[in-house]
Amino acid sequence: MSDKKDIYRLEEEQSLEQIADYFEKLASDLRNGHITFGDGTSIKLPETLTLDIDVDEKHKEDIISTNAEFELKWVEEK
Repeated sequence: MSDKKDIYRLEEEQSLEQIADYFEKLASDLRNGHITFGDGTSIKLPETLTLDIDVDEKHKEDIISTNAEFELKWVEEK
């Protein structure tokens, strides 16, 4: 049996500049082997991860909704 625990979640509207700044900080964290989130939560990363990028569009009557997800995945022993 597996247990899932949410460690951190963020969903908010931001400008392109704010998002670029976030990704630049994330890149720096990745190079240093960890990710530290806005609330101070920090996770240590292994040397190898899987990068999963998913971009999709939903066409509705008069709009197109686009979603781009960037996901890092890894497995480690307890």
